[in-house]
Formats: sequence, structure tokens, C-alpha cells
Amino acid sequence: MARVTRKELLNGPDEFVTTTGSALVWLREHPAQFILGAVVVISILTGGYGLYYWKTSRDSSGMNAYLKAADNPQMTIKVSQDFSGTKAGKLAKLRLARMSYGQGDYPKALSYAEDFINGWSRKDTFHWQAALIIASTHINQKEPLKALPLLDACIDSASQDLKDQALLLKASILISQGKEPDAKQVLSAVSENYKEIAKTMLASQAIHPETKAGIQQ
Repeated sequence: MARVTRKELLNGPDEFVTTTGSALVWLREHPAQFILGAVVVISILTGGYGLYYWKTSRDSSGMNAYLKAADNPQMTIKVSQDFSGTKAGKLAKLRLARMSYGQGDYPKALSYAEDFINGWSRKDTFHWQAALIIASTHINQKEPLKALPLLDACIDSASQDLKDQALLLKASILISQGKEPDAKQVLSAVSENYKEIAKTMLASQAIHPETKAGIQQ
């Protein structure tokens, strides 16, 4: 292979100048194509930024509306509808589940809580709150066997406070089924914060054994 001398290398064409020159020639010959291409690129960039801004702005507005709604059912329903898909819209459904349960509207409580769990991707505190609402609803609808798997999952994975509540609910089911020894074992796992409630449940059952008929299936 012939050796390239330093003089030949220095006298060779400048690649940057050559490429730039070719590009300028192409631009002079195809101005419309260049303008169209530039517009497309700019549209993609600004469109992406606009979508990001719209999303973050909508999330922020949704959370403000969610906090403002507090325990107002109509305002909370509006948040769930206007900000559907955002965290605020999903949390609004959890709040509606809690409010419906408190009002004794168990079908609505169940529907809202299930919608929340289906839309909430993380198994965090909010997830387990919804699971407890569903379990409690099943108990009140005299379907305790549907509640047990949810309670067991909550006992295994939820934070201590929610775990304690799940233990109490499970014990109440066992007591209603006449399984006092099993209920006592379950209640032995509650934290100190719930020990007195556990003792009261067992003492109440000893005094009023007829309460076991409450939620049998």
C-alpha cells in the first residue's frame, strides 16, 4: 500500500468543509424538504415537552383538588372523574370507598376499593387500606370466606398497624365460626397497641358466646 506523505495529507480535502459544503448545496437545491424536516423535529421536541408539562400540571392540579375536596363526597367524585388516571383520581376512589363503607353502602365501597386496587400498581399502604375495606365489606355482607385471603395477604405484607387490624378482623371471623382457640392464637400476634382490644374481644366472647352466630357462612 502506497505511503501517504505529510504534504499529501495536509493538502487533502477538509472533511468538515466538504461535508458542510455538500449540505449547503443540498439546502439550496431542496429548501422545502429542509424546512419540512426542521418543522417535524421541532414539533416532536415541543410536543414531548408539552405532553410532559400537561401531565405534571394535571397531576399537580389533581392533588390540589383532592386535598381541597377533603371528605366532601361530591367534590371527591368530581376529582375521580376529572383527574382519572392520575394519582389524585385514584386516591379519590380510595377515599370514596372509605366514605361509602362508613355510610354502610357496602356495594359502592366494594366497587370503589376494587377499582382503586386495579388501577394502583404498587402494593403500598394505600393498597392494603383498600384491601382491608374490601375484606371488611365481605364480612359485613356475611361472606367472611372471601375476606380471609385478603386478610392473610395483609398480615404477611402490610405495615404493623394495618397488619394488626387484619389480625383483629381475622380473629372476629374465627370467633364467629366457633374457632376460639384459633382466634386466640391469631390475637396473640397483635402488637402492644392492640393487646387490650384483643383481650376485650376474647373476654366478650367468653361472656357472650352467642355472638359467634354473627357472620357465619
